Amino acid sequence: MTERVSRWDTIILDFDGTLVESVGIKDAAFEELFKSFPSHLDAIMRYHLDHNAIIRFKKFEYIYKNILKLPYTEKVEKDVSQKFSNLVFNKIVKCPYVSGALKFLKRYHAVIPLHLVSVSPEKELNRILKARNIQHYFKQIYSSKWKKVEAIKDIILKERTLSDKTVFIGDTYEDYLAAKAVGIFFIGRNSGKPFLEVNIPLFENFNEIISYMK
Repeated sequence: MTERVSRWDTIILDFDGTLVESVGIKDAAFEELFKSFPSHLDAIMRYHLDHNAIIRFKKFEYIYKNILKLPYTEKVEKDVSQKFSNLVFNKIVKCPYVSGALKFLKRYHAVIPLHLVSVSPEKELNRILKARNIQHYFKQIYSSKWKKVEAIKDIILKERTLSDKTVFIGDTYEDYLAAKAVGIFFIGRNSGKPFLEVNIPLFENFNEIISYMK
């Protein structure tokens, strides 16, 4: 008989800023990537920080076309995407887990299906998970090919569960909005991103989340 450890039957997790302390790494990479455009850097960073849910390729396209006013060709996309990946990959592999996150994965993966939903590119995300040796904790991994709302709907469908039996743990207001759009419960992890004073359970780390989920 499966151990009953939670009121939820399915757990969905964000990655950056939720399981690992990688938010600052990607923010710094954006700044490094566009530092050769100093007169536009403030606008670029403001756009980046205000749009957590948009995948990086769409951000690059918007920045080039609407802020830098430069052509955004396939070559530019390939070059800038590769440079960004080079800036972040090793740092994300080596950055610390959010306190208690690994304990959470080990505790729950054997008794409740865990699904990972991220806006990171599929190939890069899988490489990071394998390098950290945590890919086996997740029943399914959703990358930037999926909008988070659609990923959540797909998980609920495949798990044959109900929305009130599913919880999403994330670190951004956009994560909260995705959960709200599908009607599932949301738990916030405070990575420093603003939640705009929404009424949600918000915790500093997974030790606190584990206690809450008991």
